[in-house]
Amino acid sequence: MSAGKEQRRSVDASLLRAVVDQFVERSMHPTADIRQFEQLALGLTDIIDSDTVARVALPLCLHPETPPSIFARFFDKGGAAAGLAFQFAPDLARSDILATAERGPAPFAAAIARRRDLDRETMLALASRSEVEVLRALAGNLSAHLDAASRRALVMAGRDDLTLGRMLLDRDDLDLDPEPLFLAASRLERMAIVLNACRQILASGATEAPLRADAAFLARLEAAAQRHDRGAMAALLCEALACRKDRARALVADRLGEAFALALIAIGVPLESATRVLHCAEPGRDVEIARALVGLMRSTPQRAATRIVSAMTGAARSERENYRRAVREEAGALISRRTASTQKLARPLRKLDQSA
Repeated sequence: MSAGKEQRRSVDASLLRAVVDQFVERSMHPTADIRQFEQLALGLTDIIDSDTVARVALPLCLHPETPPSIFARFFDKGGAAAGLAFQFAPDLARSDILATAERGPAPFAAAIARRRDLDRETMLALASRSEVEVLRALAGNLSAHLDAASRRALVMAGRDDLTLGRMLLDRDDLDLDPEPLFLAASRLERMAIVLNACRQILASGATEAPLRADAAFLARLEAAAQRHDRGAMAALLCEALACRKDRARALVADRLGEAFALALIAIGVPLESATRVLHCAEPGRDVEIARALVGLMRSTPQRAATRIVSAMTGAARSERENYRRAVREEAGALISRRTASTQKLARPLRKLDQSA
């Protein structure tokens, strides 16, 4: 019985695929043909699971003559088929787009983030969410012309999600400050970031007394490095930089070692001690890389290193709260221009079932 059902599902999916392929072969169809296709496609959609519908029907979403009823049925079906409709439905109401971006399930919000017609308010709502799949979808949408607030939100998230950070750095259409994304940067990009920070520091003309780590701190740090205890080294960095523990761990774990080297400069570890720490922490490091790290520490002013490390780690307590407050205020200014009364959501948002 089960084998028979599976065979029928496979046949139905193959039939839907054949119907879809035949429809999308031509850019224009007689009205009668469209109606006949619509009837057949809707019937098959009803009896095929949502994931299969989404895989088979994708070409329909890009065809100019796909009947609106197809997208409506995708919404009703829920799951992956509904996600497809959220991404491609041409006449989806703006209120539905914004509501899904603000509070819809993450898969549907990610589908919204891939749309080509996003406005500023919707992008800000998406960028303010915390789900990785939503943020990556927005960062990967080359049609989205991100404003300053959305870029700031994505960069902030990109410090902790290196895949997202890499996606942002790869978008040469965005005016981004790359310093917070140092961990996601390539070696050449890191070199450019350091050089720019040095130029900015020298251009400012300001001078400050250099910070020096005390002997007790250095002894604990070198002891942790000799034990290859990355957790202890991260804890010491966390204390010295007043940053989050996970970000301190990311500095220590940096595969190229440059983030850790800059952090050692920033907290005032002398060159000889810093060299020993880097060597003990990663004894198998390539000789050329080790020399390059020593050169980096010798040539980078402490203020430039502090600038980059601060961008990577941020403030310990209030940074996220302050940013979210700024985002809420900006979003509030946008929302205040909308009608005061909350409109009822249209049909696409009445059914957000993802299990179908």
